[in-house]
Amino acid sequence: MCLFCKIANSEESAYVIYDSEKVMAFLDKFPISPGHTLVITKAHFDDFLSTSDDYIIDLAKVTRELAKAVTKAVKANGVRVLSNVGKSAGQVIFHVHVHIIPTWDEEPPIEYSDFIPRKEQSKVYYEKLQMVINQNLERSK
Repeated sequence: MCLFCKIANSEESAYVIYDSEKVMAFLDKFPISPGHTLVITKAHFDDFLSTSDDYIIDLAKVTRELAKAVTKAVKANGVRVLSNVGKSAGQVIFHVHVHIIPTWDEEPPIEYSDFIPRKEQSKVYYEKLQMVINQNLERSK
């Protein structure tokens, strides 16, 4: 079973900020920027291109709402929303997932080389961010 399937089945811990029948989102363990979030399907699909229509629709809707909430929560000016498909594109975990990566005007644009995993953050960092994003998600409904 892949790491994201384990997270979806509560066999591996994560800082979950969204959970529904088909989709789950959690804070990235090695964030590229504050608020870096991963949105996954609970059913296993290898990548974005192999995901069934009913799951891809939910994945897209949830990603859009979370991108709004995360951007507000971390006071970002922009957000990068992306899914790597295949090893050559940088996919590391072969379970469909979408990255939500907040950006700021005063920071240089994120380059491909910036997608090197960062260090894991503290439990306090994840819990506070989890709370603020959830508050912003509730306000956007």
